[in-house]
Amino acid sequence: MKRKRTREVPLGSLIVGGEHPIWVEAMGRTHPGEWRRCLEEMEKAVSSGCEIFRVAVFDEKAVEGLKIIKSQKREIPLVADIHFDLSFAFSAIEAGVDAVRINPGTAKNKNVVKSLINLARERNVVLRLGANTGSLPSYLRGEERSNALFESVGEYVELARAQGMENLILSAKSTEVEETIEVYRRLSETFSYPLHIGLTEAGEGIQGIVKSAVAIGILLFEGIGDTLRVSLTSRSPVLETEIAWKILESLGIRSKDITLISCPTCARRRGDVVSFVQRFRQKMAGLKVREGVAIKVAIMGCEVNGPGEAKEADFGLALSKNGKAVLFARGSVLEVVPQEEGVEKLLTMVKEALSEEERE
Repeated sequence: MKRKRTREVPLGSLIVGGEHPIWVEAMGRTHPGEWRRCLEEMEKAVSSGCEIFRVAVFDEKAVEGLKIIKSQKREIPLVADIHFDLSFAFSAIEAGVDAVRINPGTAKNKNVVKSLINLARERNVVLRLGANTGSLPSYLRGEERSNALFESVGEYVELARAQGMENLILSAKSTEVEETIEVYRRLSETFSYPLHIGLTEAGEGIQGIVKSAVAIGILLFEGIGDTLRVSLTSRSPVLETEIAWKILESLGIRSKDITLISCPTCARRRGDVVSFVQRFRQKMAGLKVREGVAIKVAIMGCEVNGPGEAKEADFGLALSKNGKAVLFARGSVLEVVPQEEGVEKLLTMVKEALSEEERE
């Protein structure tokens, strides 16, 4: 898996593109004018792994809230999401945001867009050009959708270039997996600017998670993407942040959690694997894992794959007959214990390993 090298773009405290990490973005649900609630939401998102925070800005109250939010959370890049009335984009830049996202389908006055581009360039504010299938320019709505997405972004890229603006991040999101992959492949082949990837309006729960994981996972596997957002129908940005990290971790791109391998269970299982896995996860919930610390744990239910997977993991628990479980560490058998003691002993080993990592 070789990542495509894109132009480096400074975004607040981060650098997007190049060989820098693929950053996780989330979008707030709270009106920025309710700045205390918005800050609380932002804090929760950041605690779950959010690295770029985007808010909808569509009135003066939101602009006033932006000023306070930015003064309180300067270390997190703040993106103002602007549609229709671009006057709020100018105000957001004055309020100190790190980036402004505009949509070619809702930012229709190109003379105003040119003025905005000039201001963003002068203030070193990033401009994200983000198209969506639900808000394509009227003159492109009869075209094939992935092509319409590409054309709408490309037109505004040329507009920005003509004004000497190079601090751009591009996105073109569809509600369909295949369209999303197709348009991002074209953007990646055509432009050197960083790409913000995701599937728009993916839906709620399992549907949204699976669709997003498929689309984003394929793009990342092909080396496409510099920032990402999982767009789920949910009451807070925490879940979308957590799913984004799980996608990155599954591909081995970034890691901030323990990798847990566990069998799906079948009639051969020697004990209640499901409850053991749930208990382990619950007890691990409060532990902090520094990014880059890779620890793999296996909890397996029988002799078929259990010993093999447990040996390959850093730490493992393989259930065996007569209510026993075999504990493994770094490929070796440590001891055979009663199953009910297994999870606690496994947890102790993991905690000790994390403590050692912190001391190094």
